[in-house]
Amino acid sequence: MTKNLSGKERGKLKSEAKTRPVDLKVGKKGITDNLLSEIRRILEDDQLFKLRLSPEKSTRLEQIDHLEDKLSVSLISMVGKTASFSKVES
Repeated sequence: MTKNLSGKERGKLKSEAKTRPVDLKVGKKGITDNLLSEIRRILEDDQLFKLRLSPEKSTRLEQIDHLEDKLSVSLISMVGKTASFSKVES
């Protein structure tokens, strides 16, 4: 179902994400329906988005899994609390 990115594609997306400002931040309530709808809105125009996640590492990893399950996205890179995701083409 999901398309695996080649190393070249992933590198290009990482480079693009590096200079991109953070699109959204996960608040105290975590990943809510409103946050998911905002991400979907961003993905309509762009295949890449950048998200500031929770300060707790275990919570961040859960949030990444949750986003990959709920949306058709794949983690491109994670630097500290900031993660970049790409839309997965079916």
